[in-house]
Amino acid sequence: MTLLVVSLYLPHTIHFNVDDPALVDNVVSSPILSRTTSSFDQRPAPHPHPKATPLPSPSPVPNFIQSLASRVTSANNTPPASPPTSENVKDFFYKYVQPSQPTSLSSALPLHHDDDSLPAGPTAALEFEKNFRNIYALSVEKKRREAVTKAAAATSSGSVPAGSASASSSSSLTATLRSAAAPTVTHPKSRANSPPPAKRIVDSRAPTVPNTPSLKIAPRRPAPLAPLSPKDPAAVFSSAPWSIVKYHKGNGGLRNAIARAEAEGSITDKKWIGTLGMPTDAIDENMRKSFEAVLMEKNQEAPVFVSDSTMEGHYTHYCKDILWPTFHYQIPDNAKSKAYEDHSWVHYHALNKAFADVVIQNYKPGDTIWVHDYHLLLVPGLIREKIPDAKIGFFLHIAFPSSEVYRCLPTRKLLLRGMLGADVVGFQSNEYARHFRQTCQVVLGLLANRDGSIDCDGRRVSVTDVAIGIDPPSLKALGEDPEVKRWRRMLRERWPDKKMIVGRDKLDQFRGVRHKLLGYERFLQNHPEYKEKAIFIQVCLTNIASQDLESEVSDIVTRINSSTHVVSEPPVVFLHQDISFEQYLALLYEADVFVVTSLREGMNLTCHEYIYCQSETSKGPLILSEFTGSAAVFGNNCLLVNPWDSVEVADAFEKALTMPKEERERRYKALYAEVTTNTCAHWVRLFLNKLNKAWEVNHGGEKE
Repeated sequence: MTLLVVSLYLPHTIHFNVDDPALVDNVVSSPILSRTTSSFDQRPAPHPHPKATPLPSPSPVPNFIQSLASRVTSANNTPPASPPTSENVKDFFYKYVQPSQPTSLSSALPLHHDDDSLPAGPTAALEFEKNFRNIYALSVEKKRREAVTKAAAATSSGSVPAGSASASSSSSLTATLRSAAAPTVTHPKSRANSPPPAKRIVDSRAPTVPNTPSLKIAPRRPAPLAPLSPKDPAAVFSSAPWSIVKYHKGNGGLRNAIARAEAEGSITDKKWIGTLGMPTDAIDENMRKSFEAVLMEKNQEAPVFVSDSTMEGHYTHYCKDILWPTFHYQIPDNAKSKAYEDHSWVHYHALNKAFADVVIQNYKPGDTIWVHDYHLLLVPGLIREKIPDAKIGFFLHIAFPSSEVYRCLPTRKLLLRGMLGADVVGFQSNEYARHFRQTCQVVLGLLANRDGSIDCDGRRVSVTDVAIGIDPPSLKALGEDPEVKRWRRMLRERWPDKKMIVGRDKLDQFRGVRHKLLGYERFLQNHPEYKEKAIFIQVCLTNIASQDLESEVSDIVTRINSSTHVVSEPPVVFLHQDISFEQYLALLYEADVFVVTSLREGMNLTCHEYIYCQSETSKGPLILSEFTGSAAVFGNNCLLVNPWDSVEVADAFEKALTMPKEERERRYKALYAEVTTNTCAHWVRLFLNKLNKAWEVNHGGEKE
């Protein structure tokens, strides 16, 4: 009785120990950054300093911080159009001090970079804090030392380090939230063409298979390249030593949930099926078999191998250009999406077919199959064709749109049929489940029963909503980290008398960062006294953002900060960079208000973590968009807003900052109860119970 967890990425990936700088530039992809590192190039320098230690030198703090410092010290208080390129980096932790009063934290740590550009001399009135840079550099150096030690051990033990510490299963659940892996992961470069050649584009939606996710034509797998030289990718990676490391790309909430359920005994035996999250065309068949053997032995994980073109067409073109916008209520109708649509669908099906084949290979009678998210919508139906009596569950972690939006997809029937191959189809909220039932009625003509289930192909498919949660025990343990406490102390020392408003989002068109800033700008116009009484820290994680959106957000921040006469104390601190998990937790603990204004989002677990972290601090209010799945969980206990209504958002800022203590504690008590009750482990138990009941109905039970 094994639970087969099926998701796009495995919790672990392969790290190749390739040290030749020439090979790094030619055959190795850019580093995969974890949630605890910042987005800067961490490749070793090809010509190290003769007197330097064998360890790579700490990388500089991301350059965007210098743009913040430049804004603070400039005459017109305007940030540069783009981050400057310089290693002399100033940070945003600065304050006015008397020359005779050096900061204790700055002097307590050694400096790792020269700061010729900083104000110097006994008459300088402005002294920039170096805490951020120093602690960051020390943490990077520590991680690099650990990485070099592990790499050396792996290299000395051969190409398959069976005893590698990183390959062993972690007994501590706190490691599921912390990035303990090396800062960089060395992968082969992709051989995919984007878009693929026109001759490979076929019409996969033939009239012979109108109502099934089956596909008769799949993209041709490229022939493996013969080694041409010692620097050819196939030659390099066939002999390079490698090790298994934790992979932080993908659904972290799902990984945390499975780990906690295992610890509590809800899951006794599980096997994970997914891709390694890296290009594999340069990996020969023998190396792939080695990966499969070690991953299965050490971590009970079965990798799925597809061509680089298939992965590129599936994820970059179909998932991100077609499905992601549509499921977030933006119908793709531009030349790029139309050009990719037909051929990327072929690759989407090919990857789903590869997943279904691996699941079938690992399936044993009595096993439970749990498929996750919009990357794998066809997998349940493809498995059902081969194993009619399998117990299959599917959970969609993102939003599901209204039928009027979904019906615009050309592949609408195939996707729905694929999802209906499961015994249970789960969603984050009742709204999304209702949309799915309505869509099945409009597109497929399948009416929902009184209990919300749908009869399809002689089976009864249960449609339910079960909101995922967080892992409070792990979060509590991580909050005791001395590094978290140090950052908390630094934040409060920096802004001791100000209300701290915090936001953390990706900078994309669906997260509502622009709408959030416009609402805050209106709030400051109505209440200018808060320009000096509050500080708004907005963190935007690094991702491929629209240049127009990035420019517009930057203009709004500039406009807000230019409205104050206090140059050294801007109302908004905008950080477009990744921050460490310790810094992230410190912000959650010390925030007085947290703001989420997503235009559409399945479930925002960041605000759940904020609520949990506030239990020992200010018990601050939560401003939350009504278009997130979390709004259905928290209801009116938070301050619900329409992100498009800047007046309502501005009023929410005012109410949050002036809320009486009694009301704040009453709201928080209800929010905290929700977060600590509906945890990720509860989500796993509830969904699997629903799946067992639904399967029994289809195999011996009575249908109402």
